[in-house]
Amino acid sequence: MEDVTGAQLIAEALKAQNVEYMFGIVGVPVIEVAMAAQASGIKYVGMRNEQAACYAASAVGYLTGRPGACLVVSGPGLIHALGGMANANMNCWPVIVIGGSSDQNQETTGAFQEFPQVEACRLYSKFSARPSSLDMISSVVEKAVRTSMYGRPGAVYVDISGDMVNAKVDRSRVREVPCCPPPPVSMADHIAITEALTVLKGATQPLLIIGKGAAHGRAEGVLRELVEGCGLPFLPTPMGKGVLPDDHPNCVAAARSRSATPSLSWHHIHVQTFDCISRNRMNRPGELWAFLKSLSITSLFSSHFV
Repeated sequence: MEDVTGAQLIAEALKAQNVEYMFGIVGVPVIEVAMAAQASGIKYVGMRNEQAACYAASAVGYLTGRPGACLVVSGPGLIHALGGMANANMNCWPVIVIGGSSDQNQETTGAFQEFPQVEACRLYSKFSARPSSLDMISSVVEKAVRTSMYGRPGAVYVDISGDMVNAKVDRSRVREVPCCPPPPVSMADHIAITEALTVLKGATQPLLIIGKGAAHGRAEGVLRELVEGCGLPFLPTPMGKGVLPDDHPNCVAAARSRSATPSLSWHHIHVQTFDCISRNRMNRPGELWAFLKSLSITSLFSSHFV
């Protein structure tokens, strides 16, 4: 018979889900979690602020497609990470935040740094939960990692009470949960595709906007065929850069700048139809887009959210 601690189970569950990086600040009650993560082969990076740690873990999720982990202490530590969680959720970057919390038997008694963490994180994440027992840790971590990647990627939160970190359970009681499979491709709505094609067929001066959804969906091949086959000018958003190269003859990226040459400024591009392929709504560059009121605008978003 072998006993394992809650800290070991958390680290092993993250490793089983192919989480490779963890950023955070150690302290009560998550010191042992960081040590167990290192023992399991997860690369731990100590940070100076939880917000920076969450941003770093989010960047790993954006670059790799699998969530980075952010480890924070209870109360103020978690509150500092909320900004990074909100940013990851809005930008569709997978990240899993692991937060220590007060002991379960001390809830509502004014425990050290007691805070309704699970409830607070629901406002800024796709999934927020606390395992009810040690043998449920691996299942909750798997669900959190899966939820962070499936549909529109985003932030998830797993709360670990202080008494769980060093508590022990017989390993035979712990169910091994396999790594979740890669996320299925989220398709744009068929009706939206049909509407976009109808508008494009009747357009004489179309402009194609390429956003992060096209990058996430690896649509570079089909978009190149669309752009070159139809002779469409295109404009990549900052998060859509690289789907098609900026030196492509149909790229009008220089028009994003106020200092662009007159032939490429917003005021001199004649656009009748505005088509957007992205993962979420784009920011508008202020008054320069007032002319959009006179355009026919169609949008294709991978909007499925699980």
